[in-house]
Amino acid sequence: MSETGDVKVIRTACTVGDGVGCGLLAHVKDGVLVKVEPADFPDPWYRHICARGLCSVRLVYRPDRLQHPLKRIGERGEGKWERISWDEALDTIAQKLKQIGDRYGFESIAFATGANSVLILIYLRLASALQASWVNIIGFGDAAGPCGEMVSYGIMNGDHYVTDFESPGMCVIWGANLTETHSRKWRLIRDAKEKGAKVVVIDPRFSITASKADEYVSIRPGTDAALALGLMNVLLENDLIDESFILNHTVGPFLVRSDNGFYLRERDFVSEGSDKYIVLDSRADKPMLFDEAGCEPALTGENNVNGIQCKPAFQLLSDLIKQYPPEKTSEITEVPARVIEKLAIDYATLKPVASHRGGGLQRTFHGDLSCRAITTLAAISGNTKAEGYRGFRLRQGAFIRVMDQFFKPLSLLHLHGGVTSGKPRPVKALWLAEHNLMNQDVDNNRILNEIVPNLEFIVVADMFMNASAQYADIVLPVCSFYEHLDLVQPLQRPNKYMQISPKVIEPMYESKPDVEIVNELAARMGLGEHFSMSAEQYIEVLISSRHPSMQGMTLDRLKEGPVELPHYHVPAFATQSGRFEFYSELMKQFGEELPLYIEPIESRRQPLASKYPLSYLTTHTRYGNHALFAEEPWLRELDTEPLLEMNPADAKQRGIGDGDEVVVFNDRGRVRLKAKIHQGMKAGIVNINQGWLHKQYTEGTHQALTHGVINPAQAAIFEPNSALYDNLVEVKKADKE
Repeated sequence: MSETGDVKVIRTACTVGDGVGCGLLAHVKDGVLVKVEPADFPDPWYRHICARGLCSVRLVYRPDRLQHPLKRIGERGEGKWERISWDEALDTIAQKLKQIGDRYGFESIAFATGANSVLILIYLRLASALQASWVNIIGFGDAAGPCGEMVSYGIMNGDHYVTDFESPGMCVIWGANLTETHSRKWRLIRDAKEKGAKVVVIDPRFSITASKADEYVSIRPGTDAALALGLMNVLLENDLIDESFILNHTVGPFLVRSDNGFYLRERDFVSEGSDKYIVLDSRADKPMLFDEAGCEPALTGENNVNGIQCKPAFQLLSDLIKQYPPEKTSEITEVPARVIEKLAIDYATLKPVASHRGGGLQRTFHGDLSCRAITTLAAISGNTKAEGYRGFRLRQGAFIRVMDQFFKPLSLLHLHGGVTSGKPRPVKALWLAEHNLMNQDVDNNRILNEIVPNLEFIVVADMFMNASAQYADIVLPVCSFYEHLDLVQPLQRPNKYMQISPKVIEPMYESKPDVEIVNELAARMGLGEHFSMSAEQYIEVLISSRHPSMQGMTLDRLKEGPVELPHYHVPAFATQSGRFEFYSELMKQFGEELPLYIEPIESRRQPLASKYPLSYLTTHTRYGNHALFAEEPWLRELDTEPLLEMNPADAKQRGIGDGDEVVVFNDRGRVRLKAKIHQGMKAGIVNINQGWLHKQYTEGTHQALTHGVINPAQAAIFEPNSALYDNLVEVKKADKE
């Protein structure tokens, strides 16, 4: 902290931007936060601030900020509230949770929270102590990528394998608008471009990022897996695969049994044999242990081993790849064959190629397969790192190490089923903190008409009366990140610094930090002896977790400034085989042992398209972080209202002009808003930028059109993903209904 005159300047870290933890200098005068500016890091490359970070000051002093605890006195959603004290609020909550827990079991109480460090830890601890359910909100739309990477790499976040190249020859951005949504990632790519790297963007929209690229590839939504297979086809047909990488770092040479689809192991034909994998020796044409001295494994062919027909995994992949020549791939993806051929050659010759995956890529029903296909393309072209890496995902390691894991994990989409059908288990009470279920989650009409009425008790802890709070029974005012202490971890690569976000100003009105709320509630539920720590003590617990990311980390060091995360390594691949697995035994039960292409469940080539012929997207922008900034005046001057983006040809066919009010609809719901006509939208696709509030539409909401169908394959691996970009709609001019 420094002082200039009567102004204190305090270093803190942002938690409301794009997840990279930008450093901020908060200027405080007479106890009032007056402005922020970017703070320095030991490495000046990391100094950055975005429009959302600049506007974060205004969140603190917005006139509609919640000031006191509130109790609902009318019907849910009616907007009738009574101001109550904190004692009454917490007494009421404790009593209701005890009643519901005694009646249905405490697992029927679900906590759905955001991901800030102390917040997630305290709610995990509370769920653990109560043996309640904790909802992982990554299923909102960010789970398919981790599902695919769990299969391929054995870890949830494996982007470093295909992005962490110091001097890439090409950067391929699959389904991401990084200039708006992940500024630091874009800075990495921009720096590489300035050094001569070619930048390619693959996206159904001509985004801001696409406008900065050397090449833009327009693709039909949800067909990225087919494109990746088509690129692999060109590599295979032109002998451009990296055979050495496939042999030494993938499951490519391992023999797969034709009778059951599992790998052939020594124990399968040798009594008391081991679990070691069997390969086909290319010289002797006989099976051998993959690590046997002198063995030169084959990648192709077929062999009979003790009456069992077997093929190397790479042969099975090759058989799949051969089904996707450029012409067929073009027909599926709507990418010209010549573009496919050229991009494939670049993958093989402009090494290393960095493949950046975006959220949009994975937000289809089969998004995990798209991610697996892209990582497989990177692997067989030799564009995958084989060594270990500097890990930093604190949330994956340190959090688990400090938990007793007595809580019941529940995916976001399974939460919906738990409320409406009691499966996989009944959910009767819901606590929301930093998660706006009613505004941001899929199938909004189902949430409002089926989920909300079937919940006996809803608590929302937030700064504002958001859409979820409007349907709550108790609403609790919480602090902004400027009003309490937290640990800011780098959730998004390439950030490498851990930071402290100190209390910059005193809490406004009667707001409380979540840690204080949980401690006081726990005391009322007979758990006070386990919930007496301060935020500082919780941070001490995290950094003393013995997780490698916390090596040498101390609170005193963090108070002095950002601390670079230590370099530590994990095995190259954390899969069962210890190799990159493009062939997965686990996925065999779903017929997805290989990275297949499967048509999106709601696409323009499905029967439903005869009724609803337009693919519907809900993308992110630089003007918001979900709905947090939806009513920020500065940002609304730049982005005034929700709009439906559509191609001129689609608009002309429907008699729609720029600025006309339109209705977008399907069997799930409808939304009414103005149209924005431009060539940046591919024909057959429409888009509404997400993050707007219900009241900012003439009618409905963007999430009234999305579905919550669960992909069982994703559920088996990690968590089912919301298919936010896998929906069909129709559009009509409002006055023609």
